[in-house]
Amino acid sequence: MEINRMKRLFSLRLAILALCWIAGRGFAPGADFEVLSSVPEETTISSAGTRAAALVWPEMIKGARFSVAIAEFYLSGEKGEALEPMIGAILAAGRRGVSVRILCEKNMTDTYPGTLARFQGQPGIIVRWFDWKPLTGGVLHAKYFIVDKREAYIGSQNFDWRSLTHIHETGLRIRSPLFVEALERIFTADWQYNGGDKTAYQKLASGPPLCFPADAYLVASPSPFNPPGVHGALETLLRLLDKAQNRVTVQLLSYSLEGRKEGGQFVLIDQALRRAAGRGVHIRILVSDWNLRRPQLDGLRELARMPDIEIRFAVIPQAQQGFIPFARVIHSKVMRIDEDVCWVGTSNWGYDYFFKSRNVEVVLKRPTVARVLDELFLSLWNGPYVQRLDPEKEYTPPKIF
Repeated sequence: MEINRMKRLFSLRLAILALCWIAGRGFAPGADFEVLSSVPEETTISSAGTRAAALVWPEMIKGARFSVAIAEFYLSGEKGEALEPMIGAILAAGRRGVSVRILCEKNMTDTYPGTLARFQGQPGIIVRWFDWKPLTGGVLHAKYFIVDKREAYIGSQNFDWRSLTHIHETGLRIRSPLFVEALERIFTADWQYNGGDKTAYQKLASGPPLCFPADAYLVASPSPFNPPGVHGALETLLRLLDKAQNRVTVQLLSYSLEGRKEGGQFVLIDQALRRAAGRGVHIRILVSDWNLRRPQLDGLRELARMPDIEIRFAVIPQAQQGFIPFARVIHSKVMRIDEDVCWVGTSNWGYDYFFKSRNVEVVLKRPTVARVLDELFLSLWNGPYVQRLDPEKEYTPPKIF
């Protein structure tokens, strides 16, 4: 009996190894990860030699031959603005026979109906609403798209004209079959669930494991709704912070200690940052001036009192045309650890992003990517638009809308 059991376990391990090899056979150490950015117009912020997402996105869609899958928090275009080439490329793809699926957060459809209406009923295009209200109460906060199951884009940009011209954003163009397969599985499960298939996540969980190498992998939230082999973003983030040896830099729209229940606190990341600082890791956190509101500001103040933790906030000046709602802000979600660990994704650091809402993040150990991300960060950190957060000072939050 014992011998038979051991044989079965050995056979199972061989099968898993085979599946891992199959899933990862297209992955090479030099897989292509290109940093793309969006830099607010009329500023001196460096793009660090990166190409603009506004130029590359339509290029990717124009190259589609079979399929395009788009997952976005919302869609907001404006005639004559930088998103128009992307909208035109998607409409043209549908007309030439490419299967286009657009998944958009249901809660945002009434806020920005115009651009969605341009896609609905068009040849080759299907639009579906993402509704997790009965499941987690969260939203589709991820921002990514997949082209022909061969390349993908993940980044902080919403499908919004302002994201491309008036907001600081960072993302990755990815040419890795393994990453694309992982995103495709997530998209398919979310698409099926929101099409009425309530067994979609059970089917996702029963799929073959995705086996990423240690130096390049996808993580996602919430972890119970990830495919096998795609770990939870929060657990990964905490592990990376606990391994940090020298330095951590973080850029976010917002950092929040607000917890699941009113009055409760979400302190797991806060505690990990404090542990890192306690062992001598130098930590720099850059947030937007949108974060100068209570209770978010209170958590940042307490963190700023810690030795080896410095917090700054960015104030992007208004455009010459005047006030633009929900714009002129830093929105990138990037972390750098030590020499070459890179984190690029779609989550701000708060409870809902990890436990309730759909988000995706890329973790890489790539010196070339790390250098670019460092230059993007330092251009802001050392530039004229950033101020040190004084924990003893009162702040007036900016007008957002």
